[in-house]
Amino acid sequence: MSHERGRSLRAESTGSVAEATIRSVLIKRGYVELSVHDAQREESSVEQTAMFRDFARRPKPSRLFVAQYPVGQSIYGLPLFADFWIYGAPDFPDGLALEVKWQQSTGSVDEKFPYLVLNIQHCYPCPALIIADGGGQRPGALHWLRDQANANLVAVYTLAEFLAWSNRHL
Repeated sequence: MSHERGRSLRAESTGSVAEATIRSVLIKRGYVELSVHDAQREESSVEQTAMFRDFARRPKPSRLFVAQYPVGQSIYGLPLFADFWIYGAPDFPDGLALEVKWQQSTGSVDEKFPYLVLNIQHCYPCPALIIADGGGQRPGALHWLRDQANANLVAVYTLAEFLAWSNRHL
């Protein structure tokens, strides 16, 4: 295996650990994970009532999240997915998208920040948070990213900052 491929696999692995941490936080805060298919399935409120005794069709949980949720089309007109989409957070009636960007060593993740920001600001149907951590970003990258916050990009947090924020807002 080449040195570059080894670095790529390590980056994917550490990114997966960061996403698993977010998943764990959401579950501990009372959110239920659904598949994209289950989250998108249309169920009328009539079908969800107990009077029909259709126990195979359960109502959707009031607090849920979905990994790799399709949020629409990107600024390039391609399918766009949020790392996580949360429904049921008190301050976010239209949902909340979470983007997790982990960069432990120098690489290209911070070069993708402008693309991510433009998609959030112009294409996401709901507000979003970015969790960016790992310490490998180029100097100034996180500062620039935080400066991009607006109505749709609510904030940029490190993993520790997100944990504190989630205790208050999720």
